[in-house]
Amino acid sequence: MKKILIPFFIIFLCFNFTAFAQVKPDGQKAMEHLKYLASDQFKGRKAGTPEYQRAAEYVAKKMEEYGLKPGGENGAWFQQVPFKNWRNFDQPIRLEIVSPEHRVYFAGWNRDFVPTTGTGSGIVKGKLVFAGYGIIAEKYNWNDYKNIDVTGKIVLIVPGVPPSMEKKLKGYGSSTKKVKTAVEKGAAGIIFMNVTESLQRRRYSLFLRKGTCPEGFVVMTANTNFLDDVFYISHQSWRYLISKTIREKKSYTAPLDITVEMEAHFTREDRTAPNVIGILPGNDPELKNEYIIIGGHLDHLGTGIDGFIYNGADDNAASVAVILEIARVLQANNFKPDRSVVFAAWAGEELGLVGSRYYTNHPVYPLDKTVVYMNMDMVGCGDDDMYIGGMYEFSDFYDILKQNMSEEMKKKLHYRLNYRGSDHVSFLQKGVTAISLRSGGLLSRKLDDEHPEYHRPGDDPGIIEPELLQQAAQYHYDNIVYLANYRGNLLNPEFHINFTHKDAVVVDLHCDTIGRYLRGADLTKDNEKGHIDIPKLKRGGVDLQVFACFVGPPRNELQKNQAAKRVFDEIDGIYQLVEENPDDLAIVKSYEDLMRLRGTGKTGIFIGIEGGYAIENDLRLLRSFYRAGVRYMTLTHWTHTDWADASGDTVAQFGGLTEFGEKVVKEMNRLGMIIDVSHVHDETFWDVIRITDSPIIASHSCCRALSVHHRNMTDEMLKALAKNGGVIGINFSPGYLNAENDKKLNALREEIAKKYGMPANRREWRNVDPEKRIKFMEEYRTKAEELRKTLPKVDVKTVVDHIEHVIKVTGSTDYVGLGSDFDGIGSTPEGLKNAGDLPNITRELFRRGYSENDIKKILGGNFLRVFRKVCSNRK
Repeated sequence: MKKILIPFFIIFLCFNFTAFAQVKPDGQKAMEHLKYLASDQFKGRKAGTPEYQRAAEYVAKKMEEYGLKPGGENGAWFQQVPFKNWRNFDQPIRLEIVSPEHRVYFAGWNRDFVPTTGTGSGIVKGKLVFAGYGIIAEKYNWNDYKNIDVTGKIVLIVPGVPPSMEKKLKGYGSSTKKVKTAVEKGAAGIIFMNVTESLQRRRYSLFLRKGTCPEGFVVMTANTNFLDDVFYISHQSWRYLISKTIREKKSYTAPLDITVEMEAHFTREDRTAPNVIGILPGNDPELKNEYIIIGGHLDHLGTGIDGFIYNGADDNAASVAVILEIARVLQANNFKPDRSVVFAAWAGEELGLVGSRYYTNHPVYPLDKTVVYMNMDMVGCGDDDMYIGGMYEFSDFYDILKQNMSEEMKKKLHYRLNYRGSDHVSFLQKGVTAISLRSGGLLSRKLDDEHPEYHRPGDDPGIIEPELLQQAAQYHYDNIVYLANYRGNLLNPEFHINFTHKDAVVVDLHCDTIGRYLRGADLTKDNEKGHIDIPKLKRGGVDLQVFACFVGPPRNELQKNQAAKRVFDEIDGIYQLVEENPDDLAIVKSYEDLMRLRGTGKTGIFIGIEGGYAIENDLRLLRSFYRAGVRYMTLTHWTHTDWADASGDTVAQFGGLTEFGEKVVKEMNRLGMIIDVSHVHDETFWDVIRITDSPIIASHSCCRALSVHHRNMTDEMLKALAKNGGVIGINFSPGYLNAENDKKLNALREEIAKKYGMPANRREWRNVDPEKRIKFMEEYRTKAEELRKTLPKVDVKTVVDHIEHVIKVTGSTDYVGLGSDFDGIGSTPEGLKNAGDLPNITRELFRRGYSENDIKKILGGNFLRVFRKVCSNRK
């Protein structure tokens, strides 16, 4: 009996080992694919070349070998992608001095010369002539060809127009126009001189329109190494000639006794190249019609103008190799997914996401049934950190992935915020959930860059680490297996709503939070009381928060003379807050400051002043506030300054702005400080509109047509604001959103106050007997709570009603934003309890059918336009 049981037990163990042992991704196997695809025989896999086609055929063959089914068009492996005006330079590319001595120059960026895109093809040999700017403008008595014969010669030309003649010769500086002029004059070719600042900043050559160059007319762009040689050999100076031309506003040209030969071979034509697509079909009757797509681009840069092959091992043979390895392991483990899994190798990413864009415009599988696109780009170099684009923006979706992720893997994950520049963008633009992996750190171009050979000839298999390929394969394999059989809803529209909010530049134009901080509030904590703190700003996705330094109408001369000090104290508090939290906050003084913060995870803090009393009627103080970092000022608060009427004034004492008030507006324009007209009297508003040279804002106001309140703006004011290019930030105060509710509550308060004999002036209530005051407040709170139940609800929809009214009145989504007035209002609308609830506005805008682009403008893009314009107007 024992003899029979023992062999049976061994057989049982073997069966179970076979059934449950899982094959895992192998970095060395992925490396085999990479070495093959990134070898010289494929000449850099430029989309549209025969070598790219052979690489695509290899990928399709391996997909078939690993059990995938053809997933392209008409049951094939390929989806053919058109490439309009496909362009390429073939070798040889030459520029040489042949007489009076022989010198050879090297093509390439940051080398001696580059062929110009659109050049004719062939070999050109001829003497050089310096033709200045290559312009003929008889109307302005300018002719660079007047004193030279260029027939059969190669012309040296300075790009653009002489700076001293920019206004007159505007329109004569295009490269295409200059080439046509040289051709008409009988020249054999052109060498553009890379000596102007605008051209030197480029990483690409000048561009000539199709048909500009006759066949055989060669155009190059040369750097100073070549230019110095040809002029110095001729005992001349190009610097002298150009300087003299600019200073004297007169053309200076010269023949050079130098013969050069240059050669270029340029192709511009329509071609096609395939996306390679395979599919592992789903098995669930319903879920099989949902799709998980994993992809990366197969193409790279081809052969460069420098003659080197750019093999693109890290960028991006590594990702395609990982995709193939994942397919192999899924087959080896006999994985049967519920959802369908699509594998894609895209064409033309390096030419502008051409292949993936074509797919999303002509999807083989419905995009509205695509639950996620997982992209890989450059996963073979660096350390084992994993930078995930979309992990923050699609955090609710990514939380699902984390449920199945090992703790070890989670520790390696890093946000890659606001990531663009690879094929996942094509899916994002169609509303598809998309995440993208890159290994190592972000590109820095420094010596410690973890992708040191990015877009260089050294991106060869020798720099690839198989362990990173294995890590990328394991990460995606686990995600695919989990998502493919996940029973929850992976097509939740909330994913894209939250992405849109987090991807936008969210700006709140007004809060009074610095007062809470100075009174001791800990803004590092998610406080139960208060509308704004750092956790709430992060939860609300706020990229720029205006901290208003408030100073109210002075009650006496002492307060009047201490207004500036109060504001400087608040400014100092803001700097202190930022210095205490450098990982979370940063001061923003310019549009460029804010753009530099994108992707850092920090909230920009923008300093404003609420109440022009702060400048104490002295423009020097206004300038001092600007130097301290203040970038907007609300001209008044509830009542007038000495130079501007306020909305709380029953009568416009000055009829708007005084003469000094006009000087304030002009000085703010000159400084590049934004003028804020919230709180100002209507007459003041119209004076500002008449005087200002820059767009203005109403940082925290609402629409008077929907809610009659002196703090709100009329339709005529909104139209004028739009004509000015400005923005209104909608205030979240229920009293401004629905003034009728407030009127009824105020009437109730007055009725109960009268019952208890409370003074008519509310400021005197503090002097009333405490017992009487407490009874009054208790009765008012009880009855007010009952009254509120009968009043129209003020909620996030009410805020969006005001946003929508601005849009209807102005005819555009360009002139409205958010101005919460958080920590300055006593209550908030339902659904907007604090800054962490700001995504609810995005949600409501989506519900009403607004486009992603329009929503992003409302959330902050409109203010950015104003900020940039005002900064650029600074004199």
